[in-house]
Amino acid sequence: MPQFPIDRYLLPETPIEVPAGFTEVRQSLTAGLPHRVELGAGVHAVLILPTGLARQWLDTDPLAVVSSSADDLAPRPAPPATPRPPALVGRVPLRLVVRQGTRILGSVPLAAGLRRVCPDAGPPAADAAGTAPVAVELLVLTWLLHAGTVRGSGDYGSSVTLAWRPADRAVDRFGPPPINEFVWRRRPPAQRVESELGPGKLRYRYLLDKKLRRVLR
Repeated sequence: MPQFPIDRYLLPETPIEVPAGFTEVRQSLTAGLPHRVELGAGVHAVLILPTGLARQWLDTDPLAVVSSSADDLAPRPAPPATPRPPALVGRVPLRLVVRQGTRILGSVPLAAGLRRVCPDAGPPAADAAGTAPVAVELLVLTWLLHAGTVRGSGDYGSSVTLAWRPADRAVDRFGPPPINEFVWRRRPPAQRVESELGPGKLRYRYLLDKKLRRVLR
């Protein structure tokens, strides 16, 4: 049976754009891993690859691609009839550890287009030295990692591109405000979905009973 031509219905590949207010940083990974990327305002990110398979990297072609952002952005075609040979690894756990001096602000996995605020657990506290706390928003753009970079220093064509900004403003992405529960109940039943439990239901029943008691009086 012929395969369905799904490729014609897939969305075209579009590059990730840097939003306004972000500073783009691109660095070549010539010093191996871990690699330090200076962001600014005393904040830097360290690209790390936790792995315990040292012999696998030593026996691999230095130009073999270990991880690439193109895999996240490329469309997923139908699986071939003949299985492909196994890759070097499934998906390596590349991460960015964001730090201010020696303080760890957060850990961000490498995923194309991912935006993350560090720290994301409330406002950071000042350290013992009295350093002013800083929060940054990080955007992962593209990366390319070869096996030679995992093994050590050298120019194997590996690179990483990030964008960042100080997280001192409100978010620029938000949804519509929630509809008031009394307005929602006036809509036709076919246009609303509600639960029989929860504080909204109990509050509505309380107000309704209060009005009925007032009428009965």
